Amino acid sequence: MKGAEKTEYFHVCTDGRLLAWMFQDNKDFIAGINRIGICHIKTMAAVLCFVLMDNHVHFVLKGTMHQCKNFINLYKRLTGRWIMQRYGITDYLRLLPTDIIRITSEESLLNTIAYIDRNAVVAGYRHMPGEYPWGSAKYIFREKSDIDGRRISSYTRRVQKEILHSNIVIPGDWIIDAQGMIHPTCFMDISITESYFKSPIRYTYFLSKKLEGMIELDLEHAQKTFIPDKEMRQIVKDMIIERYQTADIRQVGINERLQVARTLKYKYACTVKQICRMVHMEKDAIEGFV
Repeated sequence: MKGAEKTEYFHVCTDGRLLAWMFQDNKDFIAGINRIGICHIKTMAAVLCFVLMDNHVHFVLKGTMHQCKNFINLYKRLTGRWIMQRYGITDYLRLLPTDIIRITSEESLLNTIAYIDRNAVVAGYRHMPGEYPWGSAKYIFREKSDIDGRRISSYTRRVQKEILHSNIVIPGDWIIDAQGMIHPTCFMDISITESYFKSPIRYTYFLSKKLEGMIELDLEHAQKTFIPDKEMRQIVKDMIIERYQTADIRQVGINERLQVARTLKYKYACTVKQICRMVHMEKDAIEGFV
């Protein structure tokens, strides 16, 4: 009998280089933060920190690998639905791979949280990390009494659905602010984060470290979310229709198939065996090229 999965820490994110945008205005960001709360309730993955940037997201989650994969897959699915409903764009995030990196030491955990909390500053936001409105830095080592808003239970179910764009029932003591946003302290496990940093001074020290090279090297070797064959076949079909005007990979030349194989390897982190199945080629030919 297989043992239960371990509860661990994971850095979970999407690749900002692959999207022009993910959030375009405050309404998008507010809905994006509310989805974090929804994903936490649905998967029970604990949220230690997060940041929503224009074209990507980062989280540190605590849970099993299964819980954390479900969290980011659900977040992508709900965000894709929001984009379709608001902007009329279908399948905008369907091809977007995600990174799930296991955090194996306390030092790595502290570095990763600090990297995420200073992400906006590194990207050009001209204020301190704690002033960025769409991340967790503004809630770490802050007075917990400074929470303005109303309990979600004070709204009717109809209004709750309108605020959350979801039928999900969230805890009645969660606070909704004047913008219609779940206060992040309701779904974040701040106590874990603060217990590791121990003090505001130590947290500030880690925020001041230049961590980008170290964390981005980890991302290069990240475990990508596995995409099942059925979904990958549709991705390949869409790809070759766009590139070669055919839906049948067997009608595509060898050199073109190798280019498809390279895309599957480096964009979607497919295994060689899966690539062979997708492009109908032998393992030796694929291994020699990718």
